[in-house]
Amino acid sequence: MTSSRNLFRTLWLGMALLGLAIGAAFPFVMLRTGFMAPSEVRPPFIVAALCAGLVAGGINFALAASIVRPRLRILAARMEAVREALRQAAFTGNRAQWDPERSVVPEHGDDELGVVARNYNALLRGLHEAHQVEERIRGFTQALSSELDLAELGVRGLDLLVRNADAQGGAILLERHGDWKVLASQGLRGAEHIARGAAFADACRKGQGRRMALAPDVAVDAVLSEFRPQDVLLEPIRHNGIVLGWLILASSAELAEEALRLIPVLLQGLGLALNNALLYDDLQRVAALDPLTGVYNRRFGLRRLDEELARAARAQAPLALIVLDLDHFKQVNDSFGHLAGDRVLVHVAQFCLGVLRDGDLLMRYGGEEFVAILPGASLADAAAVAERIRFGVGAAPLETDAGMIAITVSIGVAACPGDAAVDPEALLDAADKRLYMAKSAGRNRVVASAHGQGVGSGQRV
Repeated sequence: MTSSRNLFRTLWLGMALLGLAIGAAFPFVMLRTGFMAPSEVRPPFIVAALCAGLVAGGINFALAASIVRPRLRILAARMEAVREALRQAAFTGNRAQWDPERSVVPEHGDDELGVVARNYNALLRGLHEAHQVEERIRGFTQALSSELDLAELGVRGLDLLVRNADAQGGAILLERHGDWKVLASQGLRGAEHIARGAAFADACRKGQGRRMALAPDVAVDAVLSEFRPQDVLLEPIRHNGIVLGWLILASSAELAEEALRLIPVLLQGLGLALNNALLYDDLQRVAALDPLTGVYNRRFGLRRLDEELARAARAQAPLALIVLDLDHFKQVNDSFGHLAGDRVLVHVAQFCLGVLRDGDLLMRYGGEEFVAILPGASLADAAAVAERIRFGVGAAPLETDAGMIAITVSIGVAACPGDAAVDPEALLDAADKRLYMAKSAGRNRVVASAHGQGVGSGQRV
């Protein structure tokens, strides 16, 4: 407002001087043009001409001020309101109370002030849009920054990306151990086939995103979807220049230009969150594994047993345990050495993993003892699996530098419901007692019953 007052003070001074100059020049113009004689140009006439020029300047100033000043005052007041709103938002971080439509100025005509008003309104809306984009980026980053579970991060991140792009489907492919795996998929069926397509291979080779705007009669290469995509975006997910994964977005209409600019910015936040989740996942995996055999260690395995028992109770589904112990393992160490004994443990663990189903869990319970958790398996199912393990281990001696090592195992099997309530200690105790029944009965056998004493080698009860 101060600058506005200074402007009109200068304008008034300019108009007054211009009026005085016109008034002073008026008598000389009248003399030169012959409208007045020199005797008629007297001091009162000169004073009157100066006053008339000053009045004319004042009228011009008043007319200009009446047109310009209200528009400038509105513009100045709205700019001040915007400045105060932004200043408050800088401290509170909340811009929700600022509505740009309440701060626009009328756009009257195509004159210079009209152009200024239009440019101001465009700047205002552009500033608001930039703040909205900033809020979306901040919200996206905050939503993912605290998420360390890899699977949950993929689901949440993909959902936010699909919504921000106004797409109908998408997938996140993650590089794991030299292969592309589907971390999350939404609206796409068979998303794992995307990584086998020529378009994806070309994008990976160049390390650059690409967009495929499809004609209505063109099929999507290697993409099976629940809708007919017309626009497909492949965009790398990077962290520190390294491609961690790929985002695939599919839309039934052409993706908006705003989305194409926004998605790469959002992927920077996803790349950071994804890198943190991968590091956490690796740490969790290392902390959960037995360093020698590579199966779960006792602490993590027992935690998983609690989780699986709780899940079985909720679903009213069976769950079985297999507890196995290597027979005469101390003699193996004494006869062949501890390095050979370690190889035997690794061999047995890998063999068990090969027999167990997907979803079954194996942990090293301690020393030469292992426990397998079989969700959804009945006592009979688990006993059959245990027998395959017992027979396979016994039929495949391990060849070492110190000679062939014959290996046999004794196994106890228990299941719930049936042998114990949904309690990990009771279930482990039931399986452990049957393991010692197998050992007492001569070893190299499976006991799956509370009456398993005296079962012969290769038999199970």
